[in-house]
Amino acid sequence: MHKNSAKSGFCSMFNGKDLTGWVGDPNLWKVEDGVLVGRTTEDLNYNDFLRTEKEYANFILYGETCLRGSNSGIQFRSLVQEGGHMAGYQADIGDGCWGALYEEMLRGHLVHYQPGLIESILHFEDWNQYQIVAVEDYILQILNGVVTAELNDPDGARSGFIGLQIHSGPPQEVAFRNLCIKEL
Repeated sequence: MHKNSAKSGFCSMFNGKDLTGWVGDPNLWKVEDGVLVGRTTEDLNYNDFLRTEKEYANFILYGETCLRGSNSGIQFRSLVQEGGHMAGYQADIGDGCWGALYEEMLRGHLVHYQPGLIESILHFEDWNQYQIVAVEDYILQILNGVVTAELNDPDGARSGFIGLQIHSGPPQEVAFRNLCIKEL
């Protein structure tokens, strides 16, 4: 949990022991040393998601992620479609997309990747801090303390699930820790 979470009103989203509170494929998602890990050992033909059991509307989400692979993301205010696929906002994680705001299965990129900015702040294959603020139609994404996406989106969803993505493609690993949320 974020070091200031208790006094600042944040609640941990993950107990550090198991997948309680989350829905997903236990063959792809595990808890290792108190960290949520999504891992594929062979090509994956579809995007896979570990999602919350609960839906969220207005919130501040904090977490840290480490990617060893090409692509992942943090879904928020997302719907669950047939087969467990998610549709909705995604804080993008990965080569050529870190810090972008994407809408999975819907409108695509809403705020594009900024290569010069990201290259100056990204910790490649190490832990990176993400903060997502969603209030009414306002979305703000902060990567390692720097704003990478800000948007007023009157057409966007106002609530939905939060999810963690393993992207289709070659074997890869993504890890998440210190996930906490403050509902507003």
